[in-house]
Amino acid sequence: MKQEVKEVLTKMMALIDDPKATPEDRATYMNITGGLTSTLKAIQDPDVTPEDRAAYIGIVKAMNGAVIATLDPPPPQSHAPQGPKWTLKDVGENSAGLREFHSPESAPEDPKDRKKIQKKIEETFKAFQTSQDPNASPEEKKDALRKVKQQIEALKSSEYLELMKEIKRYKPSAACAETVENRTRQVGWSDGSLWGLSGSSCAATVAAGASQEETEWHALFACVQRNPFSSCVDHVPGD
Repeated sequence: MKQEVKEVLTKMMALIDDPKATPEDRATYMNITGGLTSTLKAIQDPDVTPEDRAAYIGIVKAMNGAVIATLDPPPPQSHAPQGPKWTLKDVGENSAGLREFHSPESAPEDPKDRKKIQKKIEETFKAFQTSQDPNASPEEKKDALRKVKQQIEALKSSEYLELMKEIKRYKPSAACAETVENRTRQVGWSDGSLWGLSGSSCAATVAAGASQEETEWHALFACVQRNPFSSCVDHVPGD
């Protein structure tokens, strides 16, 4: 794994330094580098639990696989399940979520929430990789492509759009709205959205929503205010 990590980091640094790289491309390369280096740092932390270290190693392997599969995709197979077209930028968004996961300012505080986001990020990287794996079965590719589609189209999710509509009723700060949008883009609906909603920038908005007992979103806001956000998805109206 060490050699693969070194190769990916070397490639990303070269792409960052490429004068032909667009600002958008450079941001993608930096997201991948940031997500990878922050996870490697967490693996080397002497205070990390064996369980978390094993999980982080799994994430690094999945992330490497996703990046390599994107940079050097196998020849297309005519019989393979067809799905959404994704790019290194999409892998970069998931990497940005990983970087935020490790940041003290934005990391989920509750262990249950951390485990939930950790698992979702790893699953998404694995889905990117499996969708390009010539040795994966049609069933495995179909499932991977379903997860990829959910991830890259998260901001079009009707549930996410309804949540944002409700959030805007309470005139949230720009930081709150941006955080919910960013976490959704990075980690998907609903895990990323609720992670963003649980952040400090949305505390006033969550409190306002929780106080409106007559609305159908009341239970979700009240749950996010009092409990680990990973336990609140059942309170999304219509779910």
